Amino acid sequence: MSNNTEKEIEDTKKNFAQNLLFFRKKLNISQKELADKISTTNKNISKWERAETIPDIFTMKKLASTFSVSIDTLVNPLSKDNIQAISTKKSTPMRWNYYFLMLVNAVIFLLTCIAFFILKFTKFDNFNPFFVFIYMIPLMDLSIFIFICIVYKKVDAISLSFFGWITTICIYLYFIDYTTVGYIFIVTIAYQIIVPIFAELINSRRIIKLNKLLLSKWKKQGATEKDSEQESNKTNEIQK
Repeated sequence: MSNNTEKEIEDTKKNFAQNLLFFRKKLNISQKELADKISTTNKNISKWERAETIPDIFTMKKLASTFSVSIDTLVNPLSKDNIQAISTKKSTPMRWNYYFLMLVNAVIFLLTCIAFFILKFTKFDNFNPFFVFIYMIPLMDLSIFIFICIVYKKVDAISLSFFGWITTICIYLYFIDYTTVGYIFIVTIAYQIIVPIFAELINSRRIIKLNKLLLSKWKKQGATEKDSEQESNKTNEIQK
């Protein structure tokens, strides 16, 4: 291998490493999250960003699709104009997404305040109006969870776990006079065990692959049963 070829390979590795880091930071995702998106390991992402290796063409296509750029953009040096254009294109929608999330939570807080004053002056028996501010928290957490699912396209185990626990506390406070209401925390513990497993399955897309596999097996089994039924009918006709 000539020196020029070796230099070209090294330059390509360095360009790709810099661009990969740049686009990953623009998406605001970790190496693990990017690895899950393209079905690889975070160790590979780390090696690529250190310019130790470079992925194959199929993985390169996945990366280009994830970043919404071409493969040439990934392996060639980015000019200042390109960086500025990409930065402007990516930052504006994300900023407005956060503004929308803040607006949703502000509306939830406003409605909670209105509900508080209504309950305060109507004087419901056996209900503390201040509890509405506690009941507001699961709604805000749910809005954050939906925001992460839509914007980052992943299931956030932390917000989902928090939603389960704060909802349990709200139910407990409402039915606190019942002696058996404390058992609800046992259900929440089971929920807490399931949540991270569920989030990992969804984020790694393993559950999608599992569903496709089960669907494929179900179709094959249905086809086999249909063939067996047809053969049985033919046999019965012959015997007749």
